[in-house]
Amino acid sequence: MPDLHGWITQQIDRRENLAERAAHYGRRDWPQPATAVVDVGDSWPITTEAGPIAEHISDNDPATVLRRCAADRKVLAVHAPAGGTWNPYACDGCGIDSEYGHEVLHTNDCETLLALAEGYGLTPEILATLDRPEPERPEPRASLGMPDAIAESFASFWMGSIRVESPQEKALKILDPELKKIPGYVPVAKD
Repeated sequence: MPDLHGWITQQIDRRENLAERAAHYGRRDWPQPATAVVDVGDSWPITTEAGPIAEHISDNDPATVLRRCAADRKVLAVHAPAGGTWNPYACDGCGIDSEYGHEVLHTNDCETLLALAEGYGLTPEILATLDRPEPERPEPRASLGMPDAIAESFASFWMGSIRVESPQEKALKILDPELKKIPGYVPVAKD
């Protein structure tokens, strides 16, 4: 099974496909109010007279369904997996923990996606079957009984290879990806 984001995408694809097929047999926008709806069988009694069922069908014409699907895809685009290095499955639309700089909410837990999925028939049973991909954790390395960062710091100190970044270098390292998005931005040449 896909994750929640993928499941919603499948539901939208199915509805769009059905709306496109229905539009193929008639107009994309059906007349309002419906006055001539064909009876489709004994299990679904629809007459050619206007009524609540006929109005409901005409309010859900292919053009309306396609507009709803397009709007739902915009929500999916905002609440897509972030794809970052710390947790690529975190919801990009729900933000980032600004204190520590890492994503905090898995897309399967995103309240916006869960609400959107309810409209497509998501149940707790379906949710339980969806994939929940997690970021891969690095393999632990043999160490000296201390965290790697501390061991590397000691090693660089004793080997004389400590290099201290200037505040400008630190700022550029953090901001450079965003600055590159600005039209006309020219990176500063390194000395």
